[in-house]
Amino acid sequence: VGRLLRPLRTVALLSELRVIASMIACSFRSMFWLLCILASLTYCFALILTQGATAYLTNSSNNDTSPELYADMTHTYGSVMKTMYALFLAMTGGRNWGEVASLIGHAGAFYGGLVVFFVFINLFSILNIVTGVFVDGAIELGKRDRNIMIQKQNEIREASRNHLVALLSHVDSDGD
Repeated sequence: VGRLLRPLRTVALLSELRVIASMIACSFRSMFWLLCILASLTYCFALILTQGATAYLTNSSNNDTSPELYADMTHTYGSVMKTMYALFLAMTGGRNWGEVASLIGHAGAFYGGLVVFFVFINLFSILNIVTGVFVDGAIELGKRDRNIMIQKQNEIREASRNHLVALLSHVDSDGD
């Protein structure tokens, strides 16, 4: 009995794999627009943070800035691309977002709060909404896949029934 049930388990696994592969293929367009939104949002925040860091570092009243702080600020916020990279690392967990916020916090509490706001928007709003959309799409695709399988099974049963009726009517010699 166990040997008879093995192909059924394989078919179920292939069905799940087909649903996952279909969902990945269908999500490329959504992923492109998600990347566009994240890149533009990151770029806008990076412009503001880079401007704040540059103003802090060039301000003549901040001559008491330590060389370590100056090096860290220029390494993290020295250009828009460096700032975008720092924000990306803060968003994805590659760098502690508290460190990124406290470093720019030397330029002002507004900039530290802006980093916290950026992380909040990305992690709790955008990425959770996108995750929900993808999960919903996978559920709908799974429902369609199950419906297609049920329809195919019904077609196979109908074809088998028609074949059996034709065979029995051929075998029936007296026609009753």
